[in-house]
Amino acid sequence: MKRSFLVMVACAAAALGSASCGGSDKGGGASDGGTGGGGTGGGGTSGTGSQPESGQFSVDAQGGTFTAEDGFTIEVPPGAVSEETEITIERVDDAPEGAVGPMYILGPEGLTFASPITLTLPITVQLKAELGEDTVLGAHGFTAQEGSDEFARLARHDVSRESVVTETDRLSSVYPGMILPTLLASQHRYPSALAADGSFLYFTSGGTEEAATGDNNDGFVFRAKPGTAEAEAIIPADPDPKALWVNDAHVYYVSGGDDDPVIPSAIRRIDKASLEVETLVEVGYPLSLIGDASALYFGDGFGESIYTMPLDGGEPVVLAPDAGRAAHLAQDAENIYWTGGAATNKVYRVAKSGGDVTVIAEAEAEPTGIAVDTEFVYWANAGDGGVFKAPIAGGQKTLVYQGVKMAGLSLRGSTLFSADTGGNRSINAHDLQSNRTVVLAFDQPVAWRILAPEGEGVLWSNAGDYRYQGQVAFYNAP
Repeated sequence: MKRSFLVMVACAAAALGSASCGGSDKGGGASDGGTGGGGTGGGGTSGTGSQPESGQFSVDAQGGTFTAEDGFTIEVPPGAVSEETEITIERVDDAPEGAVGPMYILGPEGLTFASPITLTLPITVQLKAELGEDTVLGAHGFTAQEGSDEFARLARHDVSRESVVTETDRLSSVYPGMILPTLLASQHRYPSALAADGSFLYFTSGGTEEAATGDNNDGFVFRAKPGTAEAEAIIPADPDPKALWVNDAHVYYVSGGDDDPVIPSAIRRIDKASLEVETLVEVGYPLSLIGDASALYFGDGFGESIYTMPLDGGEPVVLAPDAGRAAHLAQDAENIYWTGGAATNKVYRVAKSGGDVTVIAEAEAEPTGIAVDTEFVYWANAGDGGVFKAPIAGGQKTLVYQGVKMAGLSLRGSTLFSADTGGNRSINAHDLQSNRTVVLAFDQPVAWRILAPEGEGVLWSNAGDYRYQGQVAFYNAP
């Protein structure tokens, strides 16, 4: 690991206009009224002049603040120590996985304080795209007990674009970092559709290379639980399974069919108890699927229409013709919402009972993911990278977030989650009340679908940059 001692500035009681530090002057420290510091590498100077290069500092019951040239800061409050105490700081540039800045080894390791000290940890990670004005990384302070390589997240994490401010009551190794998602599946061929119930997370993919059938169009529906070792395929190989929706009794999915041999597209369902598969209808080329207590709704890519049909099967009925390629659907109690993709560049609404189609937005740039609450429709554009909202009843659209190439959306409460396949290739959480965005993860290999199930956590599928590099990731938000 590459290590370097820091150049530190020590100043206490800054709020009172003082630049002095508690504790005695060691090794030629500054006199009263100077910057102090007590470093072992030479004397300080008055005011804010150059500081000695040193990794050791003195503080006593008066407390003090120590700041490095890179922005790393320790604030020791009055009474945190009862006697003169030497603190050492060592910077380690090779921090653990997930770090977004250097690691600092604080010593003597294991020293505890009567009240917590405050640490400011600089964020130095180089991102591919600059964060927006109201966007920050979802970074935390992580620390390990002395002699351990197991790091735990510190409770306080006041985050800005430049740093994480956190607290600890003991000296040890500390760094700013991101919570790493759990991989529920890896090395899959282009995983896509996602669904969840109270017991399992479900997804579709072409499977792993070890399970390949020889027909590159074959795929599977999988289920998994967070923390389990391996996802389980719950159907035999089926051509190009894509969309998913679940209720209490069944998992519904779209089978995309095959041209060679000729196998028609279909909507099927899996009995959760027996795992028996039933074909409900063979139809067109469905791209999306959603449902409620009495009916299913899907978008057909061949006919470019929105259809509805009974949960137990039956003849599909057209709800909306000229719908574009409706690969993304959302619903409320009364309506179905969808984006037409590049085929129409429009966002739509139609009543579940049928009737006139309402165009909510037009002249969009390849609209993709969509979500809805009681007041607004939200959608993402792949072309211009925007996430927008507009009133359900119609009206002016508003920018929620400016990304690079937006894909899936999912809404839970007042938080809208999004996936950006360009720029920082990020998973984002947009607080719709504060208009603040937190980047939960970045450098994700083509995150194109995202799901925020009821409860906690966020699930997304990474298509992968190459075949059999796809992933399904689960992030358990703190």
